Amino acid sequence: MERRRRALRGWFGLLLVMATIGATSAAAATLRGGLRTADTHAPIAEAIVRLLESGQATRSDAEGAFVFEALPPGRYTLSIHHLAFADLEREVVVSDSTSPALAFVLQPAVYLAEEILVRSSRSLASMHRTPYAVDARSGETARNQWQVTATEALATAPGVALVRDGTWETALSIRGMSRSSIVALVDHTRIETATDISGGLSLIDGQDLERIEVVKSAGSVLFGSGALGGAVHMVSRRAPFREVGHWSGEWTSGATSADAGRAQHAALEHSARRLALRLSGGRRHAFDTRTPVGPLANSRYSDWSLAGSVGVRTFAAQSALLSYQRVQAEDTGIPGGAPIAATAIARYPMARRERVALEYAFPNLAARLPMLTARLAHQVIAREVEILQTPTVTVTPHAVHRTRSGQLEARVLPARDHSLVVGLDAWERDLDSRRERWLKSTARIIGERPAPRAQFRSVGLYAQDEWAIADERLRAVFGARYDHGRTHNATTLNPEYVISGGVLDRSPSGQTVLWPERTSRDDSWDVDAGLHAALTPHFAASLLVASAFRSPSLEERFQFIDLGSTVRVGDPALRPERSVSTNAGLRWQSAASSLRADAFVNALSDLVTEVPTTWQGRAALIKTNIGRARIRGFEFEGEQRLARGAAVSASLAWVEGEDTAAHTPLPQIAPWTGRAELRSEWQRAGTLRIACIATLAQDRPGPGETATAGATVWDVGFVSRPCDVGAGALHFSAGVHNLFDRAYQQHLATLRGTVRLEPGRNAFVMLRLRLP
Repeated sequence: MERRRRALRGWFGLLLVMATIGATSAAAATLRGGLRTADTHAPIAEAIVRLLESGQATRSDAEGAFVFEALPPGRYTLSIHHLAFADLEREVVVSDSTSPALAFVLQPAVYLAEEILVRSSRSLASMHRTPYAVDARSGETARNQWQVTATEALATAPGVALVRDGTWETALSIRGMSRSSIVALVDHTRIETATDISGGLSLIDGQDLERIEVVKSAGSVLFGSGALGGAVHMVSRRAPFREVGHWSGEWTSGATSADAGRAQHAALEHSARRLALRLSGGRRHAFDTRTPVGPLANSRYSDWSLAGSVGVRTFAAQSALLSYQRVQAEDTGIPGGAPIAATAIARYPMARRERVALEYAFPNLAARLPMLTARLAHQVIAREVEILQTPTVTVTPHAVHRTRSGQLEARVLPARDHSLVVGLDAWERDLDSRRERWLKSTARIIGERPAPRAQFRSVGLYAQDEWAIADERLRAVFGARYDHGRTHNATTLNPEYVISGGVLDRSPSGQTVLWPERTSRDDSWDVDAGLHAALTPHFAASLLVASAFRSPSLEERFQFIDLGSTVRVGDPALRPERSVSTNAGLRWQSAASSLRADAFVNALSDLVTEVPTTWQGRAALIKTNIGRARIRGFEFEGEQRLARGAAVSASLAWVEGEDTAAHTPLPQIAPWTGRAELRSEWQRAGTLRIACIATLAQDRPGPGETATAGATVWDVGFVSRPCDVGAGALHFSAGVHNLFDRAYQQHLATLRGTVRLEPGRNAFVMLRLRLP
């Protein structure tokens, strides 16, 4: 206890010293700017302009002008947002009190954003000027389309595919890798939970997200263990600081036809010079989803969310942010999944994610230190499952996943042409998983642990340097990370206890040691190196090479799933997976068009997979390391601007995976996928979108899979321009997913048990009121 107190005193002392340094920094400066439209150069009023480092925000006036006063000199990131225009982000330098005014040109919302800085690549990387394969979707775009889970917005990015475990439970596949090979984060906190039908990504309120970013291999290695395939970072909305006190609110209501779904969401914000508050919450309910051949049984869902944040300006531009999030699902069906017998009925009586976090930001502590951020977070994901295997047998698995994390990250400018990010992060996952088997015919309850009480701890040091060479025509990136991981589990008995006739027996006959107590450690290095060369003013090429590792998850080490079908068993002696990946990219950017193309190869060794065998005389799938595997593919994405406020975009992705030791295809590999979309301003009332998504047949299925046919699906949507309603603005969005009610099977669903078809025609409408 005394050691903890000393550590806390040390942390607070360090924070106080840095806060004092920041409070006595250089004299204040002023940042001025103006916003104009791209076509007519008319001023843009009522745009929200934010400084990401300090959290300050303001609105442009009737002349399109904005101003930030009393700023410490340094580097800042401007984020500009307006409902009728594409978002824009730029890095700016404020040197002294006489900095010249900046001019920004915004494109209509029908076009994709010209310049977006992806923050999840550790450095603030422009999507068009980085060797990393990155993508981003704004929360505003996601909120204008009906999506059950927040990550569905990323499924439009090439190389990213949605894996449905039903309607409510979803996961992502990035370049042929999914679940435990992808790191998912909310505000820098990992989503750590079971990898099979866990619903972890469904316990995030998409209405409360500012943006969703994805970093694909090989650029994701600096996120540490588990990032072999990529990283997904979801950034929550927060209230900004403003010089003049301001209250605002938002109310959203939506409905869908395929599942008779209804949703309500409300948010309230208060912004002042030293205080920024946000409170939001929502409720959703839906019945069984309709497919073109009938309803998908047991696919209903019901959930609610509550979130709040309090930002306090402390010294100068420094700020502290305390945030709370809770999303909870109740009586939500689980329509399928490989661990569950096809004849069983499963549901979540309750699934909950709860997170408390504290963040402190030190912008511009010194001329060479533009940002220092400290973060602490505690997150709990709890799941209760009820599985009716037969009329006389009910199984009730329940688990609590606790994640505690801390991070200290600094952006440093060691030299004029270098931007360095260094950080220390530590996180711990604690798993407490139990299961009870209710045998009504014999009035017995058998208590089991599908996995032992276990912990995984990781401490990592990382650094990444971005070097601008030859007047920024050439950019070099070098990154490295060292991690020390520790896994520990307690002794686990099977069964743990038996209750017969109301009498508890903790030493029943036949009790055996399923998992003995064990401690293992992993030490590893991750590295990446890349180049981005601007060969002409419009054309650039890039190359990135990286090596990464993934420590097996607690479920992979200690899994014991017996839910009436094939038994699935883990292996505590699993070795960490290793990956060496390469990404080569081409970029074209002009005033009327943009193109991005990437080719990648990911060579994996000691890949963790399941092999069919027997266990205690029963059919089983046991986790093991296979020798070697290779995943390769390419992606293409482009946009062409047309006359009169219209644009067409297209993307294409192909990926192939092979077990190079057995010369067999890897499972869960998406087929060729293409997407084309036409966007146009419709009589200046709003934006009309027509999209076509096509997939080819997957005729090289992996073990346990079946081949699937290709399919073509059409979507249409409309987003209105805001209409003034008193002091606020009202706008709506509507559309239809799967317009022609196509019956098709997504290949990544072939291991989902009873789930075989995607949702049928689904019309949606959403109404949003913003005040003011």
